[in-house]
Amino acid sequence: MSDFRQQSAHSNQSGIIAIVTVLIISAAALVIAFSISLLSIGELQLGFASQQGGEAHSVADGCMEEAMRRLRLDTGYASTHLTTARGSCIITIVPSGSNRTLTVTASTSNNFNKKIEMSVTLSSDTRSTITVNSWTEKDD
Repeated sequence: MSDFRQQSAHSNQSGIIAIVTVLIISAAALVIAFSISLLSIGELQLGFASQQGGEAHSVADGCMEEAMRRLRLDTGYASTHLTTARGSCIITIVPSGSNRTLTVTASTSNNFNKKIEMSVTLSSDTRSTITVNSWTEKDD
């Protein structure tokens, strides 16, 4: 009978060790899965922010092109607010002789903003040639 009790006690210890091992491995797997989930959510948020930032940059770039087109047609063109299907922008033009400083602040529907500043020189000929002196992305 003592052999049976020793085998039974040994078997119980082995069973407890197996259960503890399974619990530890399960807990580790749960922690790893949770960490991967958090990283995935972070990556999704970064991807969304990057896409929306690109959208804001696209709107700002398009508004800057429109500002240059209007300035080419009318050298006295000042400031305006434009709305597009992808966002809106405020165009500000500050004259200084034949030089102009164009500032575009664009915003998307998700409140992502982009600001671009450009310095240009207008030619005195009748073709209204515009020379870009500098183009800078600004942080708001």
